[in-house]
Amino acid sequence: MTQLHSIASLDYGDGRTCVCRICECGKHRCTDVKIPFFGETTYRDEYVPKSTERDGLRRERAAVFPGKAVPGHFKTTKQEAWEPLEGKIVRPAESFKPRPAIGDPLPFIGTTTHRNDFPGHMPDHERVRYKQEPLPKMKGFYETTNGAMQGPIRNCLNSGDMPKPPKSFRGDESLGQALPFDAIATYTADYPPKQPFFAPKDRQALERATLPDNRDFETTHSTSYKVPPHSLRHICPAALVPPRAPSVDGHLKLSVYEIPSGDITE
Repeated sequence: MTQLHSIASLDYGDGRTCVCRICECGKHRCTDVKIPFFGETTYRDEYVPKSTERDGLRRERAAVFPGKAVPGHFKTTKQEAWEPLEGKIVRPAESFKPRPAIGDPLPFIGTTTHRNDFPGHMPDHERVRYKQEPLPKMKGFYETTNGAMQGPIRNCLNSGDMPKPPKSFRGDESLGQALPFDAIATYTADYPPKQPFFAPKDRQALERATLPDNRDFETTHSTSYKVPPHSLRHICPAALVPPRAPSVDGHLKLSVYEIPSGDITE
């Protein structure tokens, strides 16, 4: 398993991980479960060894088809199905049947819709085209639905009965400024610092009020920023996991929500 992060990713779906995943020093390993292997590997068939001294020790390849059941035991379904076919040459089923040759298409008639009547190689002028008749053009002016809806509003705006909407903030006034946009100068003018409801009267508050407003939006002075302690040691987080017995699959499981960080303050 490759370790991509110092914090372990979810290995198991139930919200647990193991010591292998959070180990950073490489010394904490979960025990591997020895699963017995049944069968024969094909490794030596694909990668032929250079020396052939061990070839005589290899046992023969097992038959592709299952052998006969030991007398007195039940047969498997495969053995049962193979018995009538044993010793015979079984060819695979012929599922592909070639179609007979397609004859020439029938003579084209413009009233039929059979696909043989529309072969791809036929020139265009022999195909039937259906053309929609265009709507007749009538002279005059038409009132659209949108115009009928907006007409009374437009009349009220022109006559002054209704106040006109304010001009856009991004309109021509802001674009035609002589000075370029200065974010620092205009930000504090548009957004003044918040004032408390009741201004404190003590001397420190007066001194604080006379300070210039040079707010920077950094987090080093905020309450959410914690200064790291000077006496901080980092060890492998797997060393802080309490000892426990491995699970059935050999891994020392721990909850994802309780993974130690490995940082120790002294």
